[in-house]
Amino acid sequence: MKKIVAGTVAMLSLAGVSGQVSAAEPTAIKTSTVGTESSIKTQAAETQIAAVTSLSTPQEGQKNRSSGNFSVENLPAGTYALKFVVEGANSGTHFNVMKDVSGGTDPTIWSNVYSGNTTDVQTDRSFYIANPSGTNSNFTVKVYALH
Repeated sequence: MKKIVAGTVAMLSLAGVSGQVSAAEPTAIKTSTVGTESSIKTQAAETQIAAVTSLSTPQEGQKNRSSGNFSVENLPAGTYALKFVVEGANSGTHFNVMKDVSGGTDPTIWSNVYSGNTTDVQTDRSFYIANPSGTNSNFTVKVYALH
């Protein structure tokens, strides 16, 4: 299986089958022949880069924060998205991800994140889970680099 680097467009031609691959849809290659069309499924590589435990509500004395900080740094080459996976909570659990700014206002980086959601790539050493909803128990969030 060949790895296709995100951000490029490549042409594929095999035994009369041709198609185009782009970063916009890196997990599916559309192919077509005269009068027919099919899809070849590919599997994006996933590398776990962080894990953090979150409370079901903001921490005592906090307006938003429900977890400690986690880092998204030193990503694998070709990382084109981040994937968030929630463990230990029901499927309706969602949350925001905020960035801890020392001495400043913490911005919301990603809003309304559910298990399985993918986001754009941003790196920092001080992200945290904020304002969880849809759960009554603590849960774990694992972050994966898709490449």
